Amino acid sequence: MKGELLENRIVVWDIQESRNLFASGYFGKPIGIPKPNVDEINVPLILDLIEGCYLQEISKIKITKNEKRVSLSCLLYTSPSPRDRG
Repeated sequence: MKGELLENRIVVWDIQESRNLFASGYFGKPIGIPKPNVDEINVPLILDLIEGCYLQEISKIKITKNEKRVSLSCLLYTSPSPRDRG
């Protein structure tokens, strides 16, 4: 399964992979569907950085940016610091 790092979120573009990932543990949020049912997912899935870190750590997803694999340390560096959260 592949996810793309965009700013501080990870997008799973493949619809079937989005469904599978959401069904496997309610990871992420389908774009524009407030209370999704697995069968209703027909859009990409948005993951928080912490979800992406966990899923990459357990080898459920490979995160890329500009077609290059993103390391866990790079993901942690991308995460906003507490003082940036307002």
